Amino acid sequence: MKKIGMGLALLAGLTACGRSPETVSGTQEVAASAGTVSPDSVDEMRTAYARASQALAEQRMMSPAGDNAIEHYLAARADTAEAARAQAALAELQPYVLIAAEQALARSDAVEAERLRGLIERIDAGAPALPRLRAGIATLQREQAAQASIAALETPPPSVTVAPRATAVPPPAVATREPPPVAAGMPVVAEPAPPPAAPVVEAPPPAAVVARAATVAPARAPRLVQDAQPRYPLPALRARIEGQAEVSFTIQPDGSVRDVRLLSSTPAGLFDASALAVAQRWRFEPSGQAHASQRTVRFRLPAGAEGGAD
Repeated sequence: MKKIGMGLALLAGLTACGRSPETVSGTQEVAASAGTVSPDSVDEMRTAYARASQALAEQRMMSPAGDNAIEHYLAARADTAEAARAQAALAELQPYVLIAAEQALARSDAVEAERLRGLIERIDAGAPALPRLRAGIATLQREQAAQASIAALETPPPSVTVAPRATAVPPPAVATREPPPVAAGMPVVAEPAPPPAAPVVEAPPPAAVVARAATVAPARAPRLVQDAQPRYPLPALRARIEGQAEVSFTIQPDGSVRDVRLLSSTPAGLFDASALAVAQRWRFEPSGQAHASQRTVRFRLPAGAEGGAD
């Protein structure tokens, strides 16, 4: 009995103080697996294509310079593994870069237009729109240089005015004519009175001039001779959304269009760039003078797009 009791006590002590090797080994394996990060996932987040996708999701399609989706896709195109899908993404985004460049030209921003033209040339050096963009940017730069030269010539140099020293000047003497002596017995002849002053005719007040000018009928707006179809924005086409945009512009004496501005759009922000771009391609009948005008650009889904766009 004593031997049996001593054996049970020894077994209980070993059970309380001992550790199972299988349990320790399993815990170490779980801890090791929890702290391990796949190197492939880290490399994927560092690729140019991943940065481009993130920039596009954050609506940084083409700006700021150096950290936008277009430039990251261009960097990804240099990678053999990513070249195909990077080129496909660039081909889909290129029309939006062209619209943004035309919009920069419309607001006379030559620096931004030149930057966007460079992006288009990097995407496709043979893009058909490049010669037209180069010519428009060159014309805008010449006009701005000429305006700067004229402004510099019209600005007078600063001058210092020295006040003259005050001196006491005696008043001029007034000559008085003495009447001739009258001999005794001669009649006195009175000098004729000066003729009356002519009546002064006052000019009509400005209000009368304005009233007469208001009666002149306004000049007839020139006739549209060359229309153009707007590019349907890809996000709106995929979502099957229709809308419209109201734009104002100035018809030049030769019939071309300048100073295009957005008045309103529905839905807001979706069709703005396409409406501003298409207005640049309108041509009107030359009238020899400038006309202010406005027009509504409507976007309607093409036939079969209601159920075909994805």
